[in-house]
Amino acid sequence: MIQTKELKTISDFESLKKGDVIACEFHRDMEDYPKKFRFKVFEIVENKSRTKEIILQKKNNLYFNYGMFLDPSDGASNLKNAVLLNAI
Repeated sequence: MIQTKELKTISDFESLKKGDVIACEFHRDMEDYPKKFRFKVFEIVENKSRTKEIILQKKNNLYFNYGMFLDPSDGASNLKNAVLLNAI
């Protein structure tokens, strides 16, 4: 069974750690060469809380800035939605 939690606040994102599994939906296509996607499940590589970035994959430099995601006036984040997935 899987427990889910939508990530909506700065503390939600700051609590994420290496190895956590999140499902991400994006506004625009992301590239995991040679494929493109808008929805994918990732195991977090790193949470850079100083720069508010979640590193999803180093090979293709996949990441998002949750500071930009949480500030609706910015509108620059490609992240549309993120959900933490926990096995229980």
